[in-house]
Amino acid sequence: KMDKKINKKYSILNLILIYIITRFITYNFFEIYSNPDVIRPGWHILELKFLTTDLIDSILHLHSQPPLWNFIVGIFAKISDGDLLKTSFFLNIFNYLISIGIIYYTYKILINLGFKERTCFYLVIIFIIFNPNVFFYENITFYNHILAFLFTNLVWLIILYLKNNNHLIEFFIYFNISVQSLIWAGIHPIILVFFFIFISYKKKSILKFNKSLIYFFICFILSISPMIKNKIIFNKFSTSTWLGINIASTMTNLDDKQCLYQIIYPDYYEEYKNKYDREIEHPVARISKNGLRNSVSQILLSDKCLEKSIDQIKKTPDHYIKGRIVAFIVSHSKFAFEYIYLSPINFNFRFLKEFLDNNKKTKKIKQTLIIIYMILFYYFFIKKIFLHKKYYSDFYGLIFFIYLFCILISHLFNGYEQERMMYQFQVLHIIFISNIFRLILSRKQTSN
Repeated sequence: KMDKKINKKYSILNLILIYIITRFITYNFFEIYSNPDVIRPGWHILELKFLTTDLIDSILHLHSQPPLWNFIVGIFAKISDGDLLKTSFFLNIFNYLISIGIIYYTYKILINLGFKERTCFYLVIIFIIFNPNVFFYENITFYNHILAFLFTNLVWLIILYLKNNNHLIEFFIYFNISVQSLIWAGIHPIILVFFFIFISYKKKSILKFNKSLIYFFICFILSISPMIKNKIIFNKFSTSTWLGINIASTMTNLDDKQCLYQIIYPDYYEEYKNKYDREIEHPVARISKNGLRNSVSQILLSDKCLEKSIDQIKKTPDHYIKGRIVAFIVSHSKFAFEYIYLSPINFNFRFLKEFLDNNKKTKKIKQTLIIIYMILFYYFFIKKIFLHKKYYSDFYGLIFFIYLFCILISHLFNGYEQERMMYQFQVLHIIFISNIFRLILSRKQTSN
């Protein structure tokens, strides 16, 4: 009876209730909510008027990045009849619902990794409900929060699959990765291929025609569908046309202002038409001015920047390598909420950042502590992969592979915005910190 009472006290439902109360207070009394300017048309979002009146055609003519987040924004824009404030409000509420999903799956993950319900309960409260990083990303209407949910769900699915070898769960693993790839180009279809090879190898069915192959094939086609669509419409086989521009952003010694500052004021449509042999009429791909990143002019700019960047890397590879190493260290010495380009309304944790950074000593202490933390974080996962039992070795190996792949890709091919890329994998930090707590408690009990 006592156990049942404890179970009820530390239940997921109570966590969700606490979360709803805290967000009601922060939204209504502290007025922390999403800034509508985030979804003004520009770098990642198409113009709301096109998403509202011509959603499908607009998504078909989106080449600058994978389509799913714009499709989600488009659905809320249609519900709001294209009103910027209402669309932003609905996306904000959508992000809160996603946070409930993160709470649910994180709790289940920790329970299945052998933590007590009471421990899981308080860990979720501290590291999700009252986590400033979560406050930050659930209140900016960007795709990183939904990616954090999907990755948390993927970790849970991997746990279930390694325990049960269930075909349906295997399908959902492939499907989850495919959906993530339709939101962010950093989740490349090669991750799907790796998972399929790993699972097939474990089942000793790598060359056999079976359900696994069918599931993989369906999800792989789904994952590369934006590439196929872009090849048909734009004659460009890619899921995103940011590659050249992003690499250029890593090059401080590139002698091209357009590439360095990502400017596409000129209209290169005629040049695009001649090079790619396509005529494009839809305005979401034709309007060419700085801030609207889906013009076909971006394709030409990206091509130019990619070529110039590769030439520069060949000339000065040491400069590029040093820059990427510095970027890796810098991004690993920051909190996720230190993302400089966007912020929620009334997000006062920025004062903490300013306090820590304005004083050289406190800034250095902060950076040093975070770097030490990240070294321990990497050490923990590498140790779990190579020095643990087979089940846990596979589990930690799979989840850490995705993390490493995405972090390396984002650091090698993107000069900015690493904080929000790293936020997506917050569940790994919760797993790490939970294990540290367990180790400290077990040693304390042993000493007693």
